Amino acid sequence: MFYSPKVYWKDHWIHGSAAIWLAFEVFMWIYAAIYVRPTTEQVFLHYNVVFGVDLIGEWWQMLAACWAGLIFFVINFGLSWYVYGQDKILARFLTVITAGLNAFLAMAFYLVVGLNS
Repeated sequence: MFYSPKVYWKDHWIHGSAAIWLAFEVFMWIYAAIYVRPTTEQVFLHYNVVFGVDLIGEWWQMLAACWAGLIFFVINFGLSWYVYGQDKILARFLTVITAGLNAFLAMAFYLVVGLNS
């Protein structure tokens, strides 16, 4: 079951991963607030080296990376907290993977916004 939150958040792997996740998530939302503006034009959502731009959509769809990072955090940290009492390695793995995934999401978001600038 769920472990004590005090003990769970004192684990260096857990709170270190959460800090890294938070840094990338804050970067994405601030970058979105500065550079993503509502527009009636279509925006590029994906670029492929072979085919070039292969996905276009509305401006608000660029924010999918920001929301995905938040959703992955809630799911993975919830699962991590749930299994922390039985398997600390799995719990730590889930949190580290979440931080790494959010780093890639932030990079992709930065590039997609740059593609549309």
